[in-house]
Amino acid sequence: MRFTLVPSDAQDTAAARELDTGFPKLEFGEPLEAEFRRTHRQKLLPWTRAGFATLALLALVLWVLDHWQLPAEFAPHSYALRLFVMLPLALLGLGLTYLLARNDLALVRWSTLIFSGFSIAAIVLDALLARAGAPLAFSGLSAALLIGCCVMGLRFWPALDVCGALAVGATGAVMFAGWNAAHVIPYALTLVTVVTIGCAVAYALEHAIRVAYLEAVVIAHLGERDGLTGLFNRRVFDRYLERVWQQSIVDKSLAVLMLVDADNFRSYNDRFGLKSGDDCIRQVAAAMAACARRPLDFCARYSGIQFAIVLANPDRLYAEDIPQHVRAAVAALGIPHPDSPNGRHVTVSVGVALTVPRVSDSREAFVELAQAALREAHDSGGDQVVARESESSLVQTGMFRAEVALAAVRGR
Repeated sequence: MRFTLVPSDAQDTAAARELDTGFPKLEFGEPLEAEFRRTHRQKLLPWTRAGFATLALLALVLWVLDHWQLPAEFAPHSYALRLFVMLPLALLGLGLTYLLARNDLALVRWSTLIFSGFSIAAIVLDALLARAGAPLAFSGLSAALLIGCCVMGLRFWPALDVCGALAVGATGAVMFAGWNAAHVIPYALTLVTVVTIGCAVAYALEHAIRVAYLEAVVIAHLGERDGLTGLFNRRVFDRYLERVWQQSIVDKSLAVLMLVDADNFRSYNDRFGLKSGDDCIRQVAAAMAACARRPLDFCARYSGIQFAIVLANPDRLYAEDIPQHVRAAVAALGIPHPDSPNGRHVTVSVGVALTVPRVSDSREAFVELAQAALREAHDSGGDQVVARESESSLVQTGMFRAEVALAAVRGR
């Protein structure tokens, strides 16, 4: 069992950039494009189902029309192609939308193959007419191509590739079957017009779908962020910490939680005002986030002026270095604060909790461990890092003891 741990905001930033610059080629940068395609495939099911139902109905309608538009000698060919090839293929595709409902990638591949087979059956009928020297008749190919572009839910480039190849193949088939230029040219122009219209519709649909997707990503991004600092908010922190906790249980790996709090920040607000306080919080948040360098390092605004960093399966050296880097980075900002522990600039205290959790352990007790370490850092004068590493048996509800198994690292 695996859990997705991707806290990076790179995708959200890419979504906003794509909306701003546009995407005329209907393609995003990675990993946004891969995520869009996966999401798009999952939403294709109703479209694909409707497309195959329409193709089945088209096969029946064409079979009826063939009684009026085709010479009598072509009735057996029409009967065989419409009722024993085209209709079964459409019904097979419709059935696969139920059988492969959970396997969206396989469904897209099979749907494309079945749609191509349906269209090739119509091409075969046109080739038979051409071989017999019969006049042009409505084989249903143009209607099938329109359905493939507009109803099946194909993206623009696959629709252009598939329908374009079918149109070229159909033109070649009737030309080599015996139709002269007087028949081939209007036949080819009809198919080109149909493919152009169908692909134009497919382009407009996909563009609208992509815009809606990007807007949804940006809105989700805004809903997960703290408005002041741009870091993830408490709701996302709780969700992510739970994922890390569960993954650490599965992998028997180290989980690290750091709580960061500005020292004597209330007096800073009293002295300099709330606006300066907000500016200070933003600078502290940016300095802290810059220290979390790995893709899976997660930073959030925990509450008020407290921040949190979650490290998933770090090595020991990295877990020991990051808290000191955070403390030093904030001190390096040099934000004036006469009431700070050193009497010169804004500083932070950092409380660190480390453990390798088990199924019976409590995530809430793990957070308590970090809070206790943070309190000790404050009580010891601030501008310090206090780390507490607990044996798994001590990180259990009702068994939390902060004074057991601790390691304190202090630096100024």
